[in-house]
Amino acid sequence: MRCPYCAANDDRVVDSRPVDDGESIRRRRECRACHQRFTTFERATHEPLTVRKRHGAVEPFQRDKLHLGLARALANLDLDGDVVRTSAAKVEAQLRRGGRRTVASEEIGRTVLEVLRGIDQVAYVRFASVYKGFTSPEDFAREVASLEVDHGDDRHVASP
Repeated sequence: MRCPYCAANDDRVVDSRPVDDGESIRRRRECRACHQRFTTFERATHEPLTVRKRHGAVEPFQRDKLHLGLARALANLDLDGDVVRTSAAKVEAQLRRGGRRTVASEEIGRTVLEVLRGIDQVAYVRFASVYKGFTSPEDFAREVASLEVDHGDDRHVASP
């Protein structure tokens, strides 16, 4: 690994730890030439995922779109700052465990809903309102009622 400070190609690993539910490794490195420390992330390469959209088109899976959708659903909630990143990693890992290279956009949406349901009810309803295309207050009421059956009157569920 080339040092980002002095471009030397001689470093040592000071610390390693798993991140993203074990999908990546975070390594702290120290350059032997300038003694600066820097962080690298190591991730196994996967076959690229593609997404089959509702209208039939196929496009590459975009981790950034998944991250953005989760960030919008989880915005302004009193949750740990890494929740979006770890939730996106959980969704992607679950999609990859299916063993298929092409996944339907509907499957991605259902998987996101599953993950959000376990994190926060408000985030779940926010995402569900877009994903399921709510058009009336009754749609919201029906979804909230289904959450109350599962979780009682709790406003938030434990963080991942």
